[in-house]
Amino acid sequence: MPKEAQIRKKIVEILEKENWIVWYPPKVKYKQNDIFGIIDLLAIKGKKKKNIQITTISNLSARRKKIINFVKKSNVELPVEIWAWNQKKKIFKKEKINIKMENLPN
Repeated sequence: MPKEAQIRKKIVEILEKENWIVWYPPKVKYKQNDIFGIIDLLAIKGKKKKNIQITTISNLSARRKKIINFVKKSNVELPVEIWAWNQKKKIFKKEKINIKMENLPN
């Protein structure tokens, strides 16, 4: 199974081919590297923005729950795309999480 750095490299290549500007925080041992604990990579193109969580297909459900819990707990609207690498098919499954404030419980 590829490591996160290998998966991230694939995503960066895809996005840069589509003219996105990509940034991700540097890796530091023993420190959290995700932005807000749920975003691995940021991409912008014109007025468009992407907040991307990188994972594997086997961890997709856990990442989805983590993002949803963060958004609800923080009471924020923060669209996040999950890019889950499917090693067998050699493709990404992409899923958008975009919880609206009006849908959050009081």
